[in-house]
Amino acid sequence: MSGNLKLLKSLIEHLEDYEKEYSNSDLKEFALFLNDRLMIGNLPPKSKYKKEDYKKYKSFAEVEFSTLLAGLFRFAKHYTKKALSDSNIKTLDEFGFLSTLLREESMLKKELIDSHLMEVSSGSEIIKRMIKHGLIYEYPDENDKRARRISLTKEGVREIMGTFDNMQLAAQIVMGNLSMEEVKTTLKVMNKLTYFHNHIHEEDKSTSLEMLCDKYLQDKQKAK
Repeated sequence: MSGNLKLLKSLIEHLEDYEKEYSNSDLKEFALFLNDRLMIGNLPPKSKYKKEDYKKYKSFAEVEFSTLLAGLFRFAKHYTKKALSDSNIKTLDEFGFLSTLLREESMLKKELIDSHLMEVSSGSEIIKRMIKHGLIYEYPDENDKRARRISLTKEGVREIMGTFDNMQLAAQIVMGNLSMEEVKTTLKVMNKLTYFHNHIHEEDKSTSLEMLCDKYLQDKQKAK
């Protein structure tokens, strides 16, 4: 079956559902119905999580939200890999570390790792790889000789600056076909979520999931 026929078949199925629910043939109203179903999801009001309903995961907004977020991250990694294909910078983590150092010029090793919400062991491995490739160098901190500071080498500056054009293209593709109004709304939501999770990361990083729900989502749980 060709792509157009598949699209037409899918459209007819949505139209049949629309007629069952609304019993009319208003084109504009059908367009709104289709937008809600495809972009927001056909979620029943106040759907309550039941693991037995695993086949209907889209019935639970929190599950679909996490699934879509993980999928978008994978898409972003794919585009980033293309953007960095001709560079000595090989991963999004390396790009993030180098971009931060370009702005800050010099940071303590632990400070750099913490700013990217990474475990010390994982962050240290990234730093070792970049030192090996001549992108950064480390040296003793003037105030604390036991601590190590990290800065970009000239090669590191050249490499990170050389990736910006391609990374900008990748960022545009990740943003997709959203209007500027949709982008503003999305950024507002994402910043709100980032603030929420940063607070947990700083104050309750080792706390169990059950305790996190009790502490931070009490009002939401009551509303269900």
